[in-house]
Amino acid sequence: MKTNEPGIYDVIVAGAGMGGMSAAALLSADGYNVLVLEAAHVPGGCSSSFQRKGHIFESGATTLIGFDEHQPMRILEEKLGITIPRKAIVPSMTVHQDGKKIIRWQEREQWIGEVTGHFGEANEQRKFWELAFRVSDVVWKVSGRNPFFPPLKPSEYAKLLKNDPRDVWVLPHALRSVRKTAKKAGISNPAFFRFLDEQLMISSQAHSHETPFLFGAPAITYTNYTNYYVPGGLLEMVRSVQEVLEQTGGVLKTRTKVASIRKRGELWHAESEKGERFRGRAVVSNLPVWNMADLTPGKMKSYFRREAERYDQAWGAFTMGIVTDDVYPEEITLHHQIHIDPQERVEGLDSDSLFVSFSAPEDEKRSKNGKRVLNVSTHADPDYWLSLNGSYETGKARVQEAVTRVLRTKLPGFDKAEIDVIFSSTPVSWGNWVYRYKGRVGGIPQSMNRSLLDWTPAKTPFGGLYLCGDTVFPGQGIPGVTLSGINVYYRIKEDFKKNR
Repeated sequence: MKTNEPGIYDVIVAGAGMGGMSAAALLSADGYNVLVLEAAHVPGGCSSSFQRKGHIFESGATTLIGFDEHQPMRILEEKLGITIPRKAIVPSMTVHQDGKKIIRWQEREQWIGEVTGHFGEANEQRKFWELAFRVSDVVWKVSGRNPFFPPLKPSEYAKLLKNDPRDVWVLPHALRSVRKTAKKAGISNPAFFRFLDEQLMISSQAHSHETPFLFGAPAITYTNYTNYYVPGGLLEMVRSVQEVLEQTGGVLKTRTKVASIRKRGELWHAESEKGERFRGRAVVSNLPVWNMADLTPGKMKSYFRREAERYDQAWGAFTMGIVTDDVYPEEITLHHQIHIDPQERVEGLDSDSLFVSFSAPEDEKRSKNGKRVLNVSTHADPDYWLSLNGSYETGKARVQEAVTRVLRTKLPGFDKAEIDVIFSSTPVSWGNWVYRYKGRVGGIPQSMNRSLLDWTPAKTPFGGLYLCGDTVFPGQGIPGVTLSGINVYYRIKEDFKKNR
């Protein structure tokens, strides 16, 4: 039931990441009275941008997909009646491995030709990738049509029966890893499995033997859908959603960090660190499940502690922002994955690759006067960085220097570039920026030990408290968290309708 009572909101959203902003804008556009509380000075969370020394950097090196048929960003645009500013990029990415440049072409036949040219086993590669495309297309279609997943009660299980029965063939792929699927197709080249592992690390946070093929197929084929660049930075994408929220009467309060969430009587109460108090009929938390035990009392605290303990391993990130003169080859792609050789591994990094995103050369909002902005990201163990104490700054400088050396030798043009700005960030920095427990980013890594139904659901056992973001289904990535916000929107609408 929508409320008209002064000082009481229909929905309070804690956290203005893309999941929370999507849910908030959709609800506000439907006439609900919505308040969004965000700790930072701008919305977007891990999908945002910031200004430093006259340049605009992304929160992290990232790609943007999700606008093709059945995908979450298209669903969001259609429901809100907006067009997020973006430009398609082709090709999607370059992977630098063993001295080779592997171009991640969007066109599927072109990609099969590319991957076969580098790794051989033509028939086996075709079999594997054609299966991956088919599974991925079905996953996107089905996920967009089932906002009540994972199901929580018989009526929601019954809704799954309305799906096309011809799509059930994909379900067994939840029980076989990406690696086993590739081996079953006949692939045996060790270099290809290293390629797969690093592609999956940036998309599912786990290696090929750990990632179920049902989730891994969309993760390894995301470059075969339309990839986009947002001029001015990803914050412009978030601003498009914010405009709908505010034009339809919703409110976004930045610099307002939620310190507690509790229920008193029929109303939910959210209190900020500054002591501001807000009341609502429902709360949506866009905060990671690891943060929730510190914000909630009693049975809720116990529930979130149990949920957090189930997913106690997650990655942080070591990231760098760099500005150089534009000395790069004219045809260079905007995104690069650079494999690190064993002799280049450095203490403090926990991945065998770096991900690098460039600003577009014509994007003068992000960098003027012929300069280019680079964002660099790789996986890091939060516990390592949190344990450094007195040697933290020394360790950060050491890793930054090591990453710069790799870029000098492997990123085309970088060896000739003059660096104007360079800085680095660790899980400690991320904890301070986006207030995530231990600075964990990227969501929960995929695991063969987790069943398709074994996800923290969007709807909690506590009536009126909902979750979205990268630690609930379907997980990480801009399309993933946006879909989680869309799913919460449908659940709240149904629950409010029942309470009329």
